[in-house]
Amino acid sequence: MSKGDLVAVTGGTGFVGSHAVDALLAGGYRVRALVRRPESPGWLKSKDVEIVPGDVRRPESLDALVRGASAVVHVAGKTSARSEIEYMAANAGGTENVVAAVRKLAPGAHLVLVSSQAAGGPSANGEPVRAGDSPRPVSAYGRSKLAGEEAVRKAPDLAFTVLRPSAVYGPRETAIRDLFVAASKGFVPVVAGGIPRVQMAFAEDVAAAVSGALARGGRGETFFAAHPEILDYRRIAETLAGLPTRRPMLLPIPGAAVRAAGFLAGVFLGFGKGPPVFNAAKASELLQRDWICDVSEAQVALGQPFRTDFASGARRTWEWYLERGWIVDRGGKIHRTGEPNDTASNGAAHGR
Repeated sequence: MSKGDLVAVTGGTGFVGSHAVDALLAGGYRVRALVRRPESPGWLKSKDVEIVPGDVRRPESLDALVRGASAVVHVAGKTSARSEIEYMAANAGGTENVVAAVRKLAPGAHLVLVSSQAAGGPSANGEPVRAGDSPRPVSAYGRSKLAGEEAVRKAPDLAFTVLRPSAVYGPRETAIRDLFVAASKGFVPVVAGGIPRVQMAFAEDVAAAVSGALARGGRGETFFAAHPEILDYRRIAETLAGLPTRRPMLLPIPGAAVRAAGFLAGVFLGFGKGPPVFNAAKASELLQRDWICDVSEAQVALGQPFRTDFASGARRTWEWYLERGWIVDRGGKIHRTGEPNDTASNGAAHGR
């Protein structure tokens, strides 16, 4: 890859995808982005990006995206859905469509698939999961992301890299943001005794991993994408509790309560119009003992992209939320420069 080369991106209007676009533009690449609603380009607004209307679930819309591209970064996907069929249609079927378009119109292009740690699954023995280990996803979402990976791997003569981000956070994020909102309101949940362990990935670091993959070239490799720091839920809560001007209360949430909440959310699913943000499957993922992975190979191969520890990233994220007016620091002052609804998700994959 050289400066001026064209990179096609799906999911660029969303959280992870928009950070990837920023990194690509900063690296001197030309960027073409697939956008479902061109009139509402989300975080791509006012950026030097060529917009192509389309959806990864509509194969005919992908030709204009990939034609002439030197690389394709596929981020778009569903992180919440009403059924496994919906997950598969977006995350597996959508990826199959992207692969087919690349093979037809950009056969020499490097495809970077931004998948998820959920495809590999949690640790079964307390040891970090390695990219070469047999996948064991524990949710419909994870199975759909793994199916997307398999669509890439089985394609003949395709140059590719698969990235599996862990829980991604940072500016523009609207899911883990709820924990920052809770801290700003005076409490931080400590789930399941604070025992489960995870790794976090700062959005800009994930974007740096995408750039690192492009610089390395498509070698048919898979990498986990996360900071090497292992955090338990209590340490995450304590870090968040240190952000507001007035320290919030740590609120214990037993695992049984999380399971019950997920079950009830599933019961009421049929009464809602949109996909569930939380349900029994999400509760099960949240309560897995260890979501930890080996990122040593990724750090070496991709140019040490994972540099932001959680304390530093959480502070940067908190300050960004304050500046945007997305949260209010009790006793502090904020400067409103935007509202939470000025984003467009485009189904970008983020986190597990």
